[in-house]
Amino acid sequence: MLREFRYLIELLLFISFSWILRRLPHSMLFWSSSVIGRCLFWIPPARKLTLDNVKCVFPENTHKRNKQIACKSLINTVQTIFEFVWFSGDNQRLDRFFDASLNINTLADQKGKEGKGVIFIASHIGNWELGGLIFSHRAKQVAYAVARKINNPYLDKLIIKMRSAEGMRIIPAKGATRMMVKALKEHQVVITLIDQNTRVRDGGIWTEFLGHKVPSSKAPAILARKLNVDICIVGCIRLGRRYVTFAEPLSKRIDEFNTDEEIIDDIMRITEAYVRKFPEQYLWLYKRFQYIPENVTEAEMAKYPSYSKKVRPRFYCTKVPKDKNFFV
Repeated sequence: MLREFRYLIELLLFISFSWILRRLPHSMLFWSSSVIGRCLFWIPPARKLTLDNVKCVFPENTHKRNKQIACKSLINTVQTIFEFVWFSGDNQRLDRFFDASLNINTLADQKGKEGKGVIFIASHIGNWELGGLIFSHRAKQVAYAVARKINNPYLDKLIIKMRSAEGMRIIPAKGATRMMVKALKEHQVVITLIDQNTRVRDGGIWTEFLGHKVPSSKAPAILARKLNVDICIVGCIRLGRRYVTFAEPLSKRIDEFNTDEEIIDDIMRITEAYVRKFPEQYLWLYKRFQYIPENVTEAEMAKYPSYSKKVRPRFYCTKVPKDKNFFV
């Protein structure tokens, strides 16, 4: 009963917040997110996590420069939420502030004419929510996006409605593979995020990202090879007070890769290039380097953030008893 009450209060607060935010001028989004983001930077847990991540990726930077990146990243995170609410369901705003160089739509249309689906791989850079909105607004075909559910069912339903405002269809992350296969077989576009931790027992694979070994889902590679569909790295970057999307294909055709590992490595290589180019617009408020492979050297282990821990057998298999959860 108390949980239901809390869920309703959260929903009402979000609706009230959205109503106010939608009535602000676009320039106010930048000012307000800057103020709130800077305040977040002075909250110890948020400050430590973002700064630890930035420092482990850019050890060559001065402390002052890494603080700037961490602080601006938090501002970007707040602004991503504000912009998503502000733009959602308003075609005129999308047309007004987005630049026209949208090769994402051209690529999707081309694959549709060829009778092929395509997998778009996004990451938490720039405004990943706006990327989905603008693509759906200007695309000539349906796109399916994989997204995790929010614990609050009422808020989750509202967010799905906002994400679907331009015709996007949302696939729940849990058990997403079946619907992804169906959409790709129907020559549709599937959008999924790649920069999230996925344990090996859940379908993950070790790959190199930003100078560290991290576990990432190998689902895109498996689907691409199985269905012979292309993969393209996409995103939405903020340039000043305007927005532009990008789309970059892999270094070679899917059938030229020998393994799933090679595909994931290529995806991460391209993604990393954009993160290094726009570090202030990347989401550092996430424990991306949480897991350390069991066979790393002491020197490699020292490069990981303070929150990182070596994986244990249950990272690979749930059948390992907890009291036997150690490597021999």
